Amino acid sequence: MPRTFEIGHIRITPLLDGDLDAALDKVPDPVDRAAATELIAQAGGDKALTMDCHAFLLHLPNGPVLIDAGTGTMMHSRLGHLHKRLAETGVKHADIRAVYLTHVHKDHFGGLVDDAGVAMFPNAEIVLHEVEADFWFDTQPENMPERARGTLHMNDKAFRPYLDRIRRVPEGGGEAGIAARLAPGHTPGHTAWVIETGAEPIIAWGDVVHLAALHLVRPQTAMIYDLDPKTAGETRKAMLEWVVSNGAIVAAAHMDHPGIGRLRRDPDRYSFVPLS
Repeated sequence: MPRTFEIGHIRITPLLDGDLDAALDKVPDPVDRAAATELIAQAGGDKALTMDCHAFLLHLPNGPVLIDAGTGTMMHSRLGHLHKRLAETGVKHADIRAVYLTHVHKDHFGGLVDDAGVAMFPNAEIVLHEVEADFWFDTQPENMPERARGTLHMNDKAFRPYLDRIRRVPEGGGEAGIAARLAPGHTPGHTAWVIETGAEPIIAWGDVVHLAALHLVRPQTAMIYDLDPKTAGETRKAMLEWVVSNGAIVAAAHMDHPGIGRLRRDPDRYSFVPLS
């Protein structure tokens, strides 16, 4: 049974979709790769290269919403478990009134549909930062980086049933208590969702951090997943500092389960402290 955390007046349930293996060759810069190799070895080797994949269920007075939607059937068999985890909470798919996406990558949107392309959330709108939506839905493929073009067929499958209920929001948009904060670099409109709780804010930051053992020590280190590596590094550094300075609670897609906790600023790194 997924565990629910109460923070102020908000209840949030991390939903573990599964795990995903990374590799050191995903760090393209040779100098960064050498440093990453050492850090990963210190943190336990292969285990530190495995990323848990989370979505987050928010239990709100006007109905539940999801932040991200897991992988569905678009990746390997160790992933795609979000729908089972959601059922274990007692919340039905038809109850979900909105899915707030941090960005348009398949490990975050694949669970929007089943293998046949039928919508899994029949009553939900899809909420995206307008910058992210403009890039993926309005840019001609020839004007996209090759890495982005390669996923467009999966984008089409996942979003086709929702085309009449995609809501594009500006910076700060969303709904009362949930606000979009642009965190670009990983994708052009990669978004952190800031959730008001009446206590510490929660920030669901998507893919700001991929590998904790690396990025909490060397936040400037790029990975090939980032469409704009330099901007992604700048965003990561700024976001880590913002979280600490504001005492925010992080809901992190790729931290170890349960993926929700606080950051501590140590002399030579940040540390992630899971909520107990």
